[in-house]
Amino acid sequence: MMRRKTISWIVILFIASFFLFGIKYETVLYIGMSSPTLDGYSIDVEVKIDGKLVLNDSINNNPYKYNTLKKELKIGVRRVEISSVKANVHTIKEIFVLPNQFILLEFLPRLRSEGEEPEFFIMNGFKPFRYE
Repeated sequence: MMRRKTISWIVILFIASFFLFGIKYETVLYIGMSSPTLDGYSIDVEVKIDGKLVLNDSINNNPYKYNTLKKELKIGVRRVEISSVKANVHTIKEIFVLPNQFILLEFLPRLRSEGEEPEFFIMNGFKPFRYE
């Protein structure tokens, strides 16, 4: 009797962990840059998730439209890496991804005259994503 309960719990835990950590969920990546002073400005970006190249393209300054990219990711901690040769920026962040989330990768072209260096802002949140 006790052995049967133990086996039942093991099977239930195995099935639950498979659905949590074995299935990939669609995650939307929003990649963009917005600055009121840099109209028409564009930079190259290279995005890697867990060491795999996801995007190698350029992004333009547009505060109302970000590039979107759909990627299948499993639940768990993911290492997001984004870099730009033109802007001389490289950012790495580890984030915990859950189903129904988005990842935002935003370039912030800081003013070098004020001593601020440009950087990439990386965050995740639950859908829907709104940029205003």
